[in-house]
Amino acid sequence: MLHGLCSEGPVAKHAFTFRGTHRDHDFHHDMHDVTEQIERLAMMVLLLLFGGALVSGLLSAVSWREAAVASAIILVIRPITGLIGLAGLRAERSEKLTLAFFGIRGVGSIYYLAYGLNHVSVADADRLWGLLGLVVLFSVVLHGLTVTPIMRSLDRQQGRDPDRDDPIDSERADHGKVAGSRP
Repeated sequence: MLHGLCSEGPVAKHAFTFRGTHRDHDFHHDMHDVTEQIERLAMMVLLLLFGGALVSGLLSAVSWREAAVASAIILVIRPITGLIGLAGLRAERSEKLTLAFFGIRGVGSIYYLAYGLNHVSVADADRLWGLLGLVVLFSVVLHGLTVTPIMRSLDRQQGRDPDRDDPIDSERADHGKVAGSRP
């Protein structure tokens, strides 16, 4: 009964309807902006902690074998699994390749490894932490260097000017003027 009420019943129907009606509301956009800023701050803190772990010897147990595995994860496994996950998405091939290449943020991997190692005894846990650290490091460096040129190229392919202001902010400003909302 709870399943029917929460996922397919009238409660879910009203919740999704309510949520959908307020997407264009200024408060919704403001809350989205605040949430995005909090996410950026949290990512900054995590990257600082990650840098501290790197200088404290996180990669000391890493050999060339782990470096090869980390490279394969970043350059082969994650993009292929990303493409598989995007199989039903209606998007241009270039968009799917971009999404698959960049993937989702892998910070959750740190939590999952910590959780797993707290529940199972592993002989070479340092090597696992080193491998994970190397994957995160490769990802930060590779994606940090390539995100701007790849996204600019994708914008050009889709007929957007990458040097133009954010169209979403322009639409919000225009919408606010037309709707008579706050300046």
